[in-house]
Amino acid sequence: MNLHRLIPLVMLSCLPLLGCAKEGVQTKDPAEKPEEPRILVACFSFTGTTKTAASTIHNLVGGTLHMIEPETPYGSENNTYYDESTRAYQEQSGPASLRPAIQRTLENAADYDVILLGFPIWYGKAPRVVFTFLDTYLFKGKTVIPFITSGSTGISSAAAELKTAFPDIAWKTGDRLNGKTAEQLSAWLKSLGIKVK
Repeated sequence: MNLHRLIPLVMLSCLPLLGCAKEGVQTKDPAEKPEEPRILVACFSFTGTTKTAASTIHNLVGGTLHMIEPETPYGSENNTYYDESTRAYQEQSGPASLRPAIQRTLENAADYDVILLGFPIWYGKAPRVVFTFLDTYLFKGKTVIPFITSGSTGISSAAAELKTAFPDIAWKTGDRLNGKTAEQLSAWLKSLGIKVK
């Protein structure tokens, strides 16, 4: 057989193989909707006020609601705000490295894309159990949005302390949610780019 005739035949016989290789490559359908971010609403609540806000947010955005529970619950004596003998006062006034133990009940923490993190303001700061929670589950690179409940204190100091302690988290600006209606919470969430039901 003439060599010049053989080369085109060899090339043609390879084409089906190339076609098969192309078929194995999966391309995304441009009409396909992007996957919704997986949302975790996590909160520490002492009197129930923060839990109420977290539950409303959870009802609006779905996802998973998780309560941050200290291993040893805080007793009612911690309601006496300026009593220096209380556990809450001592923790908040103690070293920044203090981390009270929590119950480790959150599963698959790495699966969440957005974490809405709620807590009351204690002595101008986030409660130390919140730091334990962040230390435990390491939300490096995740979007975390803090929200607080407080009689009068704003979120700025607590948010700044959290950002300093956990610089690897993609923090978004949070808010104080006392007295906000479901409609106001919905508007706040939408302003953060979070889809509301």
